[in-house]
Amino acid sequence: MNTVTTVPTREADVAFDCPGNYRAATPSTLRCAKCDRPLAVKDAQRTPTGYVCPYYVKARVATFYTAGPRHYLLAALIAFGLGVGIGLVLQLVGRIGFFALLLTIFVGPAAGSLIAEAIRRANGKERGQYIWLVAAIATVIGAAYFTVLPALVALLVGSPGFIFALIPIVGLVLTVGTLIARLKL
Repeated sequence: MNTVTTVPTREADVAFDCPGNYRAATPSTLRCAKCDRPLAVKDAQRTPTGYVCPYYVKARVATFYTAGPRHYLLAALIAFGLGVGIGLVLQLVGRIGFFALLLTIFVGPAAGSLIAEAIRRANGKERGQYIWLVAAIATVIGAAYFTVLPALVALLVGSPGFIFALIPIVGLVLTVGTLIARLKL
């Protein structure tokens, strides 16, 4: 008897070895489309090619993130350094007066875009799942001396200009929001 073996030509034809020990809690006829293990309905995740187990989804998502600790450290240093500069700029813009709020609405998002682009260019093609979080925290720490501290001092002293001391904080919130949005893409 002559048997013919076919070699899979597409990635979809190759069986996926699921890197986990997922087991359905109850007997089920539903099976993972990739690793063919029994799959509980509550754990099934729908894809265009069928339902898959949670371990397959985690393994697939992990292939997109290749950044190492060096990339996270680089992102933190860049965000901290630019955060100090942006905090200083926001503090100076906040001293203009009433129109500072209008100017801050434009300066904040531009600053967040600047930081995100600098981090992207420094890391190249490497992407990290939580680089956005590291960059946001480093930016806030870097800018806090120039934005949060003056507002806190104005509040504790009871200064009537306390409301204007909040303008740089608004700019920092806009900066961090834009930074997170740009890095999560």
